[in-house]
Amino acid sequence: MNADVPLLPAQLADLAGVREQVLDEHMHRLPPKAGRRVTFRLQLFTAPGLRPVAIATQMPGAGEGASLTNAAKTCAASVWQQYFPDDPEPPIWVAHMIIDGLRNLVVVTFTADSAGHTLRAPQWRRVSPAAIDTLVGRPVDLERGDGFTPPEIEPDPESTWVAQPVILLPRPEPFREDGCMAAGVPWWRRLGRQLVPRRGGRDCCWYHGGDWHLVSRLAIRLAARARSAGVGFDDTPSYVLDHSDAQGLSEWEREALFSLMVDTIRPYAPWPRREGYNNGQHRAQALLDAGVRRVLIERGSD
Repeated sequence: MNADVPLLPAQLADLAGVREQVLDEHMHRLPPKAGRRVTFRLQLFTAPGLRPVAIATQMPGAGEGASLTNAAKTCAASVWQQYFPDDPEPPIWVAHMIIDGLRNLVVVTFTADSAGHTLRAPQWRRVSPAAIDTLVGRPVDLERGDGFTPPEIEPDPESTWVAQPVILLPRPEPFREDGCMAAGVPWWRRLGRQLVPRRGGRDCCWYHGGDWHLVSRLAIRLAARARSAGVGFDDTPSYVLDHSDAQGLSEWEREALFSLMVDTIRPYAPWPRREGYNNGQHRAQALLDAGVRRVLIERGSD
C-alpha cells in the first residue's frame, strides 16, 4: 500500500534523529475533560534537542471509540498537554489505524496555539513504516500491542456497499479547511454542481486535491465486480485495492480509493434530513463541491 510514498516527507527530513522510547502505553485513554471516548496504543520517543514523536496506533471497529482521524486534534492536543506541557509546539503526531488487516499510516500536522495547547487545521500525509523508523532513528513496533483488551461487544450485522447519489448525501458540517469548505451545501448549489461539475484537483487541501469523479467510478465498478464474484463485504476492500484496474493510479487517487474502501463514508440518513455522518463528511463535502454523481458508501443492516 505504501510503495508510492517517499521514505520520509521533505518537511520531516530535518526532524529525524535517534530518539529513546520513553512511553509505551497499550491502552491509552483520553482524560474525561477531553470530551471524547478514544483508546489507542501510545508510544513516545524523545531526545535532547529534538522534537518528541508520538505514535498512536488504533484498531477502529474494535471498540476503541472515536477514530484517530475524527479525533485527531483532540488526541494530539491531549498528549501535548499531558506529556509535554512546557513545549511550545506539539509532538510530531503519527496516526496508525489498522482496519481489517489494512494499515493507514499518516503524519498529521496542525496549526498550534501554544498558549492554550489547542490544535486546528489538521493535514494528513501517508508515510511508510520505514519513514517512521528513520524519523525516530530506531525500529518501531507498529502492532496494536499485546496489552490491547477489546471490550466485549455484540457483532453488528454485516454492512453492505451502496452506490449512493451524491446529491442526496446529508448536509456536511465541516470542521477542517475553513478556507475552502462552506458550511453545508444547499439544494441550489448541489444541483448547480451536478449540471456543471468540477473535474481535476485544487491545491487548497487534500479533500479537493484530485479527481473524485474518476476514483468514485472506479470504486463503484470494482465493488460491483466483487459482489458478482461472491466476495463478501469485509473482503471487498482488498479485492478492489489489489485489482489490476486500481494499479497505476496517482498517489492522491490511491489514497482516495483507500479512503472510500477502508475509512468508509457512513451517513446516518439521506439529505435533506440532517442527522449527519458517522464518518466521511469532509469527503462528502468535496464530492458535493465537485458534482460527483454517485459514491460508494457503507450502509449497515437495519
